[in-house]
This record gives sequence, C-alpha cells and structure tokens, in this order.
Amino acid sequence: MTENPASLVILEKPEPGIGVLTLNRPEKLNALSTGLLAAFAAALDEAERDAGIRVLILTGAGEKAFAAGADIAEYQGRKEKAFMDFQFGGRRLNDRLEALTKPTIAAVNGYALGGGFEIVLCCDVIVVSTSARLGLPEGLLGLSPGGGGTQRLIRSLGRHVTADLLLTAGRLKGERAFQLGLAAALCEPENLLRTALEKARAMLKLGPLALGEMKRLVRLGADAALPTALAFEQEVLFRLYCSGDGQEGIDAFLEKRSPTFKGI
Repeated sequence: MTENPASLVILEKPEPGIGVLTLNRPEKLNALSTGLLAAFAAALDEAERDAGIRVLILTGAGEKAFAAGADIAEYQGRKEKAFMDFQFGGRRLNDRLEALTKPTIAAVNGYALGGGFEIVLCCDVIVVSTSARLGLPEGLLGLSPGGGGTQRLIRSLGRHVTADLLLTAGRLKGERAFQLGLAAALCEPENLLRTALEKARAMLKLGPLALGEMKRLVRLGADAALPTALAFEQEVLFRLYCSGDGQEGIDAFLEKRSPTFKGI
C-alpha cells in the first residue's frame, strides 16, 4: 500500500498562537521513513513562516509511539549511498528543528527510540507520559546513532548516564526521564496533550522577542565558554530593554495591567 505523503505529518492550530505537529504513521509506530522526513521538513518550514504559530508542540499519532526510530526496512541491502543520504537528511532536519526560532515542546507518548529520541532531544522542553520509553538502541543493530543523539544526550544528561544508556541499549521510562531532569513534566497518557498545551500557554504570556531570544541563549550558550555566554546574555538583555516590548512590559508592570506585546 502506497502512503500518501500529505498525511504523514499533520500540522494543526488548536488554539491561537499554538501549533501541534503530529508524526502520523501509527501503523508503523511513526517510524521515520524518507517520506515522513520530507513531510516533517515541509511542516517545520510552514510552522516557521506562520505568524499565527508562536509555540510548536511535537507528538506522535496513536497511543504507542512518538516515533519508534528509523524505518529499518530502508536500511536493508547495503545501499551505502541511500543510507548516507537518509542519515544526512535526518541530521539536517534535526539541526533545523533545534534552530527553529519558535519554542518547541516534545509531547512523548510511548516509544521514542533511535531517531525518534533524537527528534525529542532537539526540542526545547520535553513532556512525557508514564508510558514513555526513550532510548538509543542502535547498538542492537550493530550500528550507532547518527542524527545527533549521542552528543545531544551527553549535553543533557552527562557522560555516565549517556554511556549507560548507549552501551546497554537501555530505555528510560517516563518517570526516570523526569527524575533525571530530561523531562519538564510527567503525566498520565490521557493528559499528555493537555499538559503540553499548558506549557505552551505559559510561553505565550512572554514577550515574543524575549521568548525567541531566551530560546537562543539556552541553545547557543550551553556550548560556549562562560565569559562568551555571559557577554551574549547581557547583549540580549540590552537589546530587549531598548525594544518596544521591553518598555511596554516595564510600563505594564508599574501600571498593574497586562502588557500588550507587539514583537517590536
């Protein structure tokens, strides 16, 4: 049965300012095929262009998986060029997701393994259900992660937890991911989208310029030398102070009213 590329990823706007991007291949546990990755890239571009989306939630269709990893059927047969193209494409997509100017929230239901976990690690905030299972089990195939998983995970959880997960093909349950600080919230599966939407609504209360700049501070500052990161932080603050939104926020606070931010 041939899949319809237009249905592999669904982008919806359930509330003003919020987009929900759903990986929609539930019969394959939302496994990452070439077609799904192409549809995912197009949906990210659409979300970036859409001024009506200020926060983007990512999730997977069905109750069993966010994304259970790459579609391994595409690996069979020692097709070196096709395999390398698939990996380069996945890495570009993950970099694109991480660099999105709008905050992203991963809402993880069920399996987020291999490439699926790599997508989660590119998001700014992670919400997991108690059914979530996260890991990088590529070693069981005689392979290793190739979409940034090892390097983003070590920056999130440190060397020893990352080594344990990689070298045992371990899986983090949702509760453990929350305990380790990887996930910002833990909830029952039926409350997953509601919890992610609550996070998104909280983000929408911030000035849009401040929201984007603080996302950038977290993403770029983590890998910079501390003096460089501190200088970057102050430069951002000075620019925000001189913005219309910065002055509006100060005035609104002193006048005991809600600010009206315009993104300028």
